[in-house]
Amino acid sequence: MRLAIVKEDPSVDPRVAGSPDTVKRYVGLGADVVVSSGAGSASGVGDGEYEGAGASVVAD
Repeated sequence: MRLAIVKEDPSVDPRVAGSPDTVKRYVGLGADVVVSSGAGSASGVGDGEYEGAGASVVAD
């Protein structure tokens, strides 16, 4: 199963759909998690944190 966390418009909502902790849990369950680059920036979560949790970070 592949899950995606997309980048939202920060002027509308600064939250992000998933945290590095949830990514780690989904990866542990066997999911392939893909995160849009900068998806967590408005929430203070960098791409490296998602990669460290096991996600692939993609351009868009």
